[in-house]
Amino acid sequence: MAPVLPGLYAELHAAANAWTGTDRADAWRLLAEAYRCAHTVGIAAGYPDLWLTALNRMDWAASQSGDRAPALRAAREYLRVTAYLRRHDYETGWNLNNAGRAHLEGTDPQTPGALVALGQLSLGAAVLAARTGDASAVREHLDEADHYADLTGEDLETFWFGFGPTNVTVHRVITMIELGDYSHAIHLGEFVQFPRGWLPTRIGHHHFDLARAYQRLNVPEQALRHLQIARRAAPGQARRHPLVRGVVMDLLHTSRHTSEALTRYAAWTGI
Repeated sequence: MAPVLPGLYAELHAAANAWTGTDRADAWRLLAEAYRCAHTVGIAAGYPDLWLTALNRMDWAASQSGDRAPALRAAREYLRVTAYLRRHDYETGWNLNNAGRAHLEGTDPQTPGALVALGQLSLGAAVLAARTGDASAVREHLDEADHYADLTGEDLETFWFGFGPTNVTVHRVITMIELGDYSHAIHLGEFVQFPRGWLPTRIGHHHFDLARAYQRLNVPEQALRHLQIARRAAPGQARRHPLVRGVVMDLLHTSRHTSEALTRYAAWTGI
């Protein structure tokens, strides 16, 4: 994306200012989604100033995208929630989650992207609740997400969240791990069937999570197996992701006899 985006921004800015009517709103919507791409690049490359600027620009463009504005702006708040989850700032995460829902007040199922945004915000709330140990709230938010997933089905394209029943299941696994219920997380996570077209990075992250659960249960062979699956699914992500590096470091420190496969994997990640 990085080499393509600068030229794309120039074209979309020109279109957004030159076109009229629904074409103009579409150009602003595409510009908002293009800024979301810069957020992805910033996360992947480890440049927080880039992803922060990109999300600010995303909201600016989204606000001018006509009937797509409420859901786009809510999606932007969800992305901010994930940023504060990484910082372990849960109070700010809750505030942003509520801000996302506020953008969707007054919308209905016909509002483009509204159900997906609501569902994803529910998943974000479930993870926030899990991080703070509130199992009851986790269940409530996952049930809410299930409701929206029943309405949307597997939506692989809207905001690239991959929202739907599979994503809800994946987040059930994540919240079980956050709550320390590693055995149930593994039992559920091992049988997830990803729809065709799911983003490789999302598949990879699921296997990071299962690797973390197996590592916590002191089953290093299975942890490494899932790290290797993640590498095949999304090698660039697996090589640089801090969660992978953390699991590998833990495996190296806790294994009595470090396997050759683990040593090779660690070397591949640069550890």
